[in-house]
Amino acid sequence: MSTGRQDLTIRPIAGPGELGLFCRVPYVLNEELAAGLEAGRRQPGWLWVALRGGQLVARAAWWTGQVGGTPEVLDVFDIDDDDAAAQRIGIGAALLRTAMAEVMPPGSRPAEYSRFIPPDWRDEPAARRVVEDRMAAIQQTGGRLLVERLRLEWRPGTPIPEPTGRDSRGGHPHTRPRGRAADQGLHRSG
Repeated sequence: MSTGRQDLTIRPIAGPGELGLFCRVPYVLNEELAAGLEAGRRQPGWLWVALRGGQLVARAAWWTGQVGGTPEVLDVFDIDDDDAAAQRIGIGAALLRTAMAEVMPPGSRPAEYSRFIPPDWRDEPAARRVVEDRMAAIQQTGGRLLVERLRLEWRPGTPIPEPTGRDSRGGHPHTRPRGRAADQGLHRSG
């Protein structure tokens, strides 16, 4: 499928044999893609590329937790960071619009987008540009920032800090549930 954007071709991969093309952009999930295809948690029709002159300029992939299910998460989305900002964001948005029209069932809600990013991404200009460009492309397709989560990891051999005396029920004193429900360890909202 050619989009007319400077001879840009947007299409799904033809099958596992094109994973090499899809994985030309390094990302933490690249190593899991083949296993995901084998297990049925990914489909070749859910891995899309944007090519200019045979060169990969953007890619997107969806995943499902249920074999045979519908796409639940857009967990791979990359654009060529060497292109001019407006061009790369536009290509990313075009890829998403084209792919989502084919990948997402009619009338369904678009899958949420999830990406592993460094915790200091706002402080590092290159990392900040990567995150903001992808967010801008997603916003052009109607997406919006929902939540940003930190991924914390405990590694064996790492010392566990001594308790600080903070309430073991957690939370700030002004946000903890109060009253009888709190005393029983229960909280009912609304």
